[in-house]
Amino acid sequence: MATHHMFQHQAFWKVVAALLVVCILVQQFGFSESPWPQHVASEFSGDTPKHKPPPSWRWHFDFRRDHNNYGLSDEQCDEAFPELYHEIDRAARQWRGRNITSESLELYGKNEAGVRVMLVDQQLRVLSTKGMHRQDFRQRILAVLHQIQRAITSVSGGVYPFDDMEFTIVVDDFVTLSPERNLALWSFARETANARQSDIWLIPDFNFWSAPPVAGSFSDMQARARAQDSPIADKIQKLLWRGVKWTAPKLRGALIDATAGRPWADVAAMDWRDPGKVVRLEDHCQYAYLVNTEGRSWSSRLLYILNCDSVPILHDMRWTAHYYHLLNGHDAEKANYVPVDREFSDLEAKISDLLDDPSHAQAIADNARQLFRERYTTPAATACYWRRLLRQWSSVAFTPEEYEEVAIDAHGGKRMRGVALEEFL
Repeated sequence: MATHHMFQHQAFWKVVAALLVVCILVQQFGFSESPWPQHVASEFSGDTPKHKPPPSWRWHFDFRRDHNNYGLSDEQCDEAFPELYHEIDRAARQWRGRNITSESLELYGKNEAGVRVMLVDQQLRVLSTKGMHRQDFRQRILAVLHQIQRAITSVSGGVYPFDDMEFTIVVDDFVTLSPERNLALWSFARETANARQSDIWLIPDFNFWSAPPVAGSFSDMQARARAQDSPIADKIQKLLWRGVKWTAPKLRGALIDATAGRPWADVAAMDWRDPGKVVRLEDHCQYAYLVNTEGRSWSSRLLYILNCDSVPILHDMRWTAHYYHLLNGHDAEKANYVPVDREFSDLEAKISDLLDDPSHAQAIADNARQLFRERYTTPAATACYWRRLLRQWSSVAFTPEEYEEVAIDAHGGKRMRGVALEEFL
């Protein structure tokens, strides 16, 4: 009898326990078909997880969030930088229908430094180099290769892979073209009045990666420039320039002469033996007005000027880089620099106007900062440019031979051309 009651009690408590479990499950899950518990669902807004955008959300470039995002999709690149690709499209039109061959990529003898590269199976391989014995050229070659590698490897999943391709990059200040044949070379700059240089494909220069020891990494430089931000009225009310005279003695000499003894100018040829004449790049941003001068060809100084929040002063330029088409000196509302002639004969009048109208000067500085530092010269923009360049180039260029014949033994053999980037670096 005692045993019978014991089993009755056990059965009763089993029923109670089962009912409790059912109540808990009903409370937790309700009658929803979803397997997710309610405490998880409470982290969502409606049926949409917080970490996912609502259906109506559209991505827009945000400088603070996206400036160092190297892996934007093609659609995001187009949304963020719609006017970036002018030089790529121009070069592609220039070469469409023409025959780019392996000989078109020859590093012509008068070019002092460069690198020939193959992209195969999404991997970079270095085929040949020139000028690596010089530290400055070596640094430029490595900086460009790093840029390309980052652009390729940073893209998110689902992006269509790059076609196999081969290309040659000249890293000297300008390209010397062969008089015998047309060369399809990549370079930092081209001379706009030289019709033959229309064949050149423009790339972001080495400064977009790093320029040690003066500038360091590009991202660090941008951060140091931002730390100097202040209204134009609070900056030093002078025009600043530092540089060597020998790279363009007539042009730079004219600037020095035009500003000699002027109270609104702090202009001097660089002399490393005189510390008083040296101004760090980020300290340029403390000045209200910054003037750019071309050198042997384009001047990388302009990139740093545009990353300050000062007023850029630019003379008529004979060279162009991959982003120069965005410069605007003549639209009253969208002007992002102040134009002067190459002899600087109108410089004093232009500076006087700016000093008399600080609100106008501020508007130009704001336009320059917003367009260049906060958008078109960001590392994100540079990565987008490289990916677009690679795709456009491969649309008009040949498919390279991956292997070369070598005399391994009496039977011959094949090996991959060049060395892997990882081995080269």
